[in-house]
Amino acid sequence: MSGRQIRYLGWLGFSVTLACIPMSAWMISHLRTPLAAADAWSAVAAFVGAIAVSAVGALILSRHARHAIGWTFELSGLATAGAVLLAAYGEFATQPGSALPEGAAVKSAAYVLLQSGVFIPLTLGLLLFPDGHLASRRWWPAAVASVLGLVLRLIGDRFDQPNVSNDLGEWIGNAGVLLTIGSAAAGCTSLAVRWRRAGPLVRQQLKWMAAAAVIVLLLFVGDVVLSIWNDKVARDVSFLVFMVAYTTIPIAAGTSILRYGLYEIDLIINRAIVYIAMTAIVAGLYAGFTATLQRLFVAVTGQSSEASIVIAVALIATLITPVRNSLQKMVDARFKDTRDLARLMQSLETEVRAVVDVIDGKRLAERLVQTACEGADAVGAALFLDGSAEGRPAFTAGDWSGQAELVVPLRSRDGDMGRIALTRRRHGAPYAERDRAKLQGAADMVAVGLAMDRDRPHSTVVPEFDTENCAG
Repeated sequence: MSGRQIRYLGWLGFSVTLACIPMSAWMISHLRTPLAAADAWSAVAAFVGAIAVSAVGALILSRHARHAIGWTFELSGLATAGAVLLAAYGEFATQPGSALPEGAAVKSAAYVLLQSGVFIPLTLGLLLFPDGHLASRRWWPAAVASVLGLVLRLIGDRFDQPNVSNDLGEWIGNAGVLLTIGSAAAGCTSLAVRWRRAGPLVRQQLKWMAAAAVIVLLLFVGDVVLSIWNDKVARDVSFLVFMVAYTTIPIAAGTSILRYGLYEIDLIINRAIVYIAMTAIVAGLYAGFTATLQRLFVAVTGQSSEASIVIAVALIATLITPVRNSLQKMVDARFKDTRDLARLMQSLETEVRAVVDVIDGKRLAERLVQTACEGADAVGAALFLDGSAEGRPAFTAGDWSGQAELVVPLRSRDGDMGRIALTRRRHGAPYAERDRAKLQGAADMVAVGLAMDRDRPHSTVVPEFDTENCAG
């Protein structure tokens, strides 16, 4: 199967996960006996977790088609959403007077899917993060324990039936719980081991998942303690406890991806957060404005008016741009480094276009190396011009070590005039292709300015210049 087909399957799985929501809602809304509030909220929590897990899985597969974490998340979300759908069908089929077949069997299958969808990412997912492989062969027992713990809990639950002695089932179920907790603890340990061996980038990715892993482990242990203290209370809150743990994992993975450019899909998630929040806000504003204006018309005229809808739409239209801009700033402030290479390079490029005919070559070259170093949050940067001493930069910024990770030429109509080089970033994230493109665009504009300055009669040799830092 090709990578393109796998990516298609990933997004198809996410679409099926979304499609389960309206179908489940329709069947639940047509039950003769409404669901209890706790069951309804459990269904909502399950869908929230399923969508989050499936979305992160599909995004990972869109960049790495055979990544084990991507498939684990994708199948987990699909299994959880499918479990809620099957459970809704089972409730609908077992209602008095229903002609739908196999309601009880479908409910049993839903339970198996739900347990599998929720617990595998909380145990096996931690062991595989972030590269999709176990840290070493010694972690195989922990991976086996995660699957065996799930199987034992499912077997133990089968004994929990009326008129059946459940002593054996309770023993098997408890053994499964202990294996699950042990596997989650092993996942936390695996993340700690990876942290000690990892470079800066992987450490930035791991710290979010490590925090989520600790939360998951504490919730597991808390549920066991609550079961010992008060089994009835534990049964009431157990599912919600595990759904919180289930949702924490994709949130941590998504945050890691967004803030540190994991798999280069941070821009997609950034826009998704903004526009999903924007949709919710617009819907709330529309409902609020329409209801308020309708009441106002009724109070003044004694009857409702369709004009309230027109006025509400007009008011929302005037608010859309300011609300979107505010949301974008909030998301960027929380998940994005303020020293953004693309933004600062775009600013520099715009300035150069405006004043390139009167710019001073020395100041232009200095500005390029300083701005590039600051925008990329690089440890150091250097600018090499034709005519410079061999291997010696004409300008530097920050702590230039000579070890470049991103190099682009300064291109003009007369050929390359030199090159600009950036060292590694302070937070360890790699340079993305869009970073190279933005730096190249600014470098080309600076090359044009330098060429024009060189051709002027008053042009002088550019002296060497060294800035102290690029922190700004």
